[in-house]
Parts: sequence; structure tokens; C-alpha cells
Amino acid sequence: MPTIAIRAHGVSASKFQQIVNPETGEIVKLADFQPPERTATKGWTVNVARRNEQRLQQVDFDAIDGVPAFVTLTMPSGQMGEVSAADFHGWLKRWLQYMKRHGMSHYYWILEFQASGNPHLHVLVWLDHDCDPLEQYKALRSWVGILNKSDVGARLQGQIWENIDVGGELVVDGETVPAHPERVLMYLAKHAARGVAHYQRQIENMPDDWQYRSGRVWGHDRGLPLRAQQDVETDYPTFHRFRRLVRRWRLAEARAIKDRDRRRMAISQARGMLKCPRPDISPYRGVSAWIPSDVASQLLDVAASMNGGDYEED
Repeated sequence: MPTIAIRAHGVSASKFQQIVNPETGEIVKLADFQPPERTATKGWTVNVARRNEQRLQQVDFDAIDGVPAFVTLTMPSGQMGEVSAADFHGWLKRWLQYMKRHGMSHYYWILEFQASGNPHLHVLVWLDHDCDPLEQYKALRSWVGILNKSDVGARLQGQIWENIDVGGELVVDGETVPAHPERVLMYLAKHAARGVAHYQRQIENMPDDWQYRSGRVWGHDRGLPLRAQQDVETDYPTFHRFRRLVRRWRLAEARAIKDRDRRRMAISQARGMLKCPRPDISPYRGVSAWIPSDVASQLLDVAASMNGGDYEED
């Protein structure tokens, strides 16, 4: 049966493959037999990007107390051949420990690789106080100092600290993003999910040691507030109607974008979200979208109450 998963800030609808347990006769999801990719993961995969996006959609931003800031940490590419994934994650752990000692209450980080092959860290942090310029400088200098102690010549000029002033804007990887923790992480998640084939996700761009065992490519603190996911099993007519309603909602959101170029791109993506060239897959094609949980619940109620149930033409 199709399953609709409603999270705090997102929704997905898919048809899980099911098998029958030969001993008990119980119907189970095939996904239950797939072990999670954790420390042995080889960079960004489709499953890793999907789990990152779904976890971000569970974050309860209203329950997070603290002052948010967006930090970008880089390192020189010339020495990456000498740096193992274990070294890098050790440095990240030490920097996060430094930040905890200086008022950081929560964090969420995402790792990318630039075309040159060097890691590129985006970290969203929440502090228990307003961070003045001197503290920002010390935080970035601590990262550079950690690397320099390991004979990696990082430069302070390559590190960026941006306070998130809600209502303003931030520039993330050259793109203008509304200044809000949810919108910043939403952009990073979409960037990760839409292109495992993107050069910043390609395992070939990683150093040799990283290609064998890159470790985690995203993570957060254990205390980060999360909302439980609600899974609802539906029949196929409701599943198909729900998909069409999600598309209509996305189109309405896209048409409200003020920037002309962004609006055009968003409308095109929304219109094509259900298109599939294979007739055998099209009726079962799932959807995934950033939608508030209350909106998703209302769309599901409408889909369940509507008459009819014909297959849509994707």
C-alpha cells in the first residue's frame, strides 16, 4: 500500500516494496532489510541525500532556543592528498567541542566537495547569546588553529561567519536565501537531494582515502529538537489525488515568488514533478516536498474525501 509520511516541514508519498515473511506470514517492507549507511558511507548517495532531507524536515525550529548563525569552513586543496577522512572528522569534532565550550547549544552540518577536491563545510549553529565580532573571529581562528597544528595551512580569509537576521537575506554558495534557519537548511538539503551527480557530490572529486571511507557527510547534535514523523497508509486513489494536490500547492507557492528567474524555474520544476517517461513506473511515482505539516494534513484530508480515483496521466 502507498504510504504518506508527514513531517514538521515536509511530506513524502511513496509505494514501498513489500515481501511476506515465510515463517510468520507477516507483510514487511523491503526497506527494513536494508542496513543504514553510516560511517562506512562513500560520500553522497541518493539514500544519504534523502535521509538528510527527511531529517531536516523533522527539525522543530520553533523549539530551538538560541541565536542562529551560518558558518562556512574550508581548507586548502593542495594538501588534501595528505588528509584522511578520519583526520578531517577529528578536526570537525574538536571545533564543535570548542563551540560547545563557548555557548553553542545546537548545530547541523553538511559536507560538500569543491571541484578542486577539498572539503567545504556548512554549519548552522545556535548560540545561547549574541556573538560579537571578536567571538566570531576567535571561532574561525580556532578552526584554522586546529588545522595548522596538523601542518595543514588553512587561512582565516577562507572561513565565513554570518549572523542570521530573520527577515533579511544570506548568500549561500552564490545563491540568495531568506535569512531563517529553516530556509538556509532547506536550500542546502535541496541542493544535496537534487544532484548526487553534481560535482560537489561526486566521489571522484574526493581524495583516494575519502573514496574508500568518507564517514558521515551530514550530522547534528543529539539534543536537536525533532518532531515525530506521521506515517499514513492510503489506497491508490487517495495516493494519486494527494500527489496532484501537492503539485498544485507547489505551483501556487512558485507563482508567489517575486524574483522573475527564480519564479520561472520553480514553476517549471513544480509542473514536471510527476512526469515520468515509463508507463509502468508513472502510476507509482512518489513525491517529496517541503510543506508545513498542517498543510500536508489538510491536503491528505481533501484527497481522502474527494470522489473518484482514476489514475492520473503523468
